[in-house]
Amino acid sequence: MLPLSKIWDGKKIYQFESIICPVPIIWCFNLMAVFTGHPLYSCRKCRNPVALGDDLLSKSFKAKSGAAYMFSHAMNIVVGAKEDRELITGHFTIANIFCSKCGEEMGWTYVRAYDLRQKYKEGNYILEKAKIMKEY
Repeated sequence: MLPLSKIWDGKKIYQFESIICPVPIIWCFNLMAVFTGHPLYSCRKCRNPVALGDDLLSKSFKAKSGAAYMFSHAMNIVVGAKEDRELITGHFTIANIFCSKCGEEMGWTYVRAYDLRQKYKEGNYILEKAKIMKEY
């Protein structure tokens, strides 16, 4: 972990920590936000917040480890390289997603769906239930 750094945008100073990323990119930011009053989902390994409860779209997905949830947004993640993969519901271009704090593989994001009936998944995030925990 590198030391805390600051960015000045002319109005505010943003503090962040740089980390070595678990996927083949040079480096990334680990920006942490504090959320109160809303349930959120965190990485089970390091408790880094990765999704808000308000962004949960479905609990009826399957992944390597079993059940998985689909979210419209995710945060504090690193997106890996795109790859074509044949999944239960068809052919997709996906990218694996990793926790930005500990590097744990969390699930994937749908980049492209080749079947018109599956297009609603594009841009959404699948987080494996075994890799996340709900916090209040």
